[in-house]
Amino acid sequence: MPTMQDVRTKFPQYSDMSDDQLADALHRKFYSDMPREEFNAKVGFDPAKSQAMKDRDDRYSSGIYAGDWNPLGPIAKTLDAGANGIGQAPLLGWDDEVLAGLATGFGYLGDYENARKGYEAQKNATREQNPVASTVGEIAGTALTAAGAAPAAGATMVAGPSLAGRAIAAGQSLPRVAAASTVDGAVLGAVQGAGDAQPGNRLENAGYGAVGGGVLGMAAPVAVAGVSSAARRVVSPFLTSEERRLAADYLRNEGVGLTAGQRTGSNKLRYAESELGGGRAQDVIENQGEEYTAAALRRAGIDARRATPEVMDDAFTRIGNEFDGLAARNRLLPDQQLEHDLLSTARDYVSMVPPSARAPVVQDSIMDIANALNQGPLDGAAYQAMRSRLDRAARSSGNDPQLQQALYGIRNNLDDAMERNIAMNNPADVGRWREVRNQYRNMLVLERAGTSAGENAANGIISPQALRQATVTGHGRRNYARGDGDFAELARSGVATMQPMPNSGTAGRLKAQALGSGVTSLLGAGGAGYASGGDPMTMLGGAAAGYAAPRLAGAMLMSTPVQAYLGNQAGRNIDPNNPIFRSILNRILGIESAEVAPSFGRALVGK
Repeated sequence: MPTMQDVRTKFPQYSDMSDDQLADALHRKFYSDMPREEFNAKVGFDPAKSQAMKDRDDRYSSGIYAGDWNPLGPIAKTLDAGANGIGQAPLLGWDDEVLAGLATGFGYLGDYENARKGYEAQKNATREQNPVASTVGEIAGTALTAAGAAPAAGATMVAGPSLAGRAIAAGQSLPRVAAASTVDGAVLGAVQGAGDAQPGNRLENAGYGAVGGGVLGMAAPVAVAGVSSAARRVVSPFLTSEERRLAADYLRNEGVGLTAGQRTGSNKLRYAESELGGGRAQDVIENQGEEYTAAALRRAGIDARRATPEVMDDAFTRIGNEFDGLAARNRLLPDQQLEHDLLSTARDYVSMVPPSARAPVVQDSIMDIANALNQGPLDGAAYQAMRSRLDRAARSSGNDPQLQQALYGIRNNLDDAMERNIAMNNPADVGRWREVRNQYRNMLVLERAGTSAGENAANGIISPQALRQATVTGHGRRNYARGDGDFAELARSGVATMQPMPNSGTAGRLKAQALGSGVTSLLGAGGAGYASGGDPMTMLGGAAAGYAAPRLAGAMLMSTPVQAYLGNQAGRNIDPNNPIFRSILNRILGIESAEVAPSFGRALVGK
């Protein structure tokens, strides 16, 4: 007996008839003596599917779906297919049964089996018409389910705690995670297999699904580990340590641009930038030095890109004038805290320096302060004069660190006392006083860094190494180690990322130099000569191309898009050891694998 498809193929004139109409006509004219259900089975006609297609076509012929002229029609149908896919994924093949049960009260309010077949037919028809949208929807639904966010019925069962998820969260080894995932896959595959089968064949199909799901589940963690590791390298070719990334981010926030090699710490990349980058790389490094200097100068209230003598002199003058103005409006009254601070400073100096090496200026300065305050409060001019003398003495005693520290300590004791007086008697000035004091302390660090040896310092460029040394000397080694002070993090981040590479003799630099030298030109000439049989013009063209190749490569290497790609650290977010990432990806693969598990299981057992 020919099937419906055979009839349509042989007699195309019936193409305008629906399946219902054609089946009725064939049964009435040729097979009226055959029971209708038997006839339907033999000709391949499914009344439920036909009705489902009719219902779908009726729905698509109205509203926003209707009309070839309507631009929203195809979009609406695509979104409809995607939404169906999203709803199917969490239920692992049981969506037809659930929807039919809800529609018919599981047989109490209607024909459950007929409704189930109808939903199944609609699903299959939608998949056939919009395969891409349906597949994307199913994957999206799987991802939501795996993340525990799918709102559809059954999501709790699928997205709840799994053996593989627990093993990943516990940090267990890959074999243990694979073993746990095997069990998860077998369970999901069995559920999918039972849901995909017809009512009388669920148990057998569940067995095949368990076999296929177990095998696929065992392979999923291995695939996750490989895919995530490969993805990290594709997204971020040069991953670096967390400490270096934080240092690079800190400098970026300070307005200091780094090359990709500096951000990642890759020596190969840094040598390539140095040797192939040419003038562009030189400009980047020079601009970087000015940006770093500007970041350091900002901590003293200076808006400049180089610490030239003129810039530094203007800053000292400005800060001194502000000190004078603030001091002129206030007075220094002695208190017990000042007495305690001066004695403590003197005691520290005496404990560090033997009697024979002690400079009398420390004791003399403290006595001068005591004598002046015994006569009454110091006005602003007297305080500023005393402070300036201490500051000049401290700056000129650089060869005696203990003496310098003591003199700066006495000056700071005076400043602290003045600050307490200002806070008590003239609070409107205290904020600016503290800011000017801090700028002056920072100026002393900048002065040391800007007067260090080297060509950069002579040109007003403050290097990270010079700033680090000046910070340790000016603010104290302990403060630097703890990250205290305005310069500690800037100096540490600069040293961590901007350290110059060795100038010569290293293997990496020699390789980069060979690539950028005339070697490529000779190779280009030789290759062109060989290919052309020794034609001089061809060899000359090959030599020119070989000469230009490294420069073109360098220009590309230093271009903004390539630098951004080589230096990016987005791949750090694709952490193969991140338990949440691994669990979700493993679950996505598990649920997606469950869909093919029954057929895969049949193939494994040869059925």
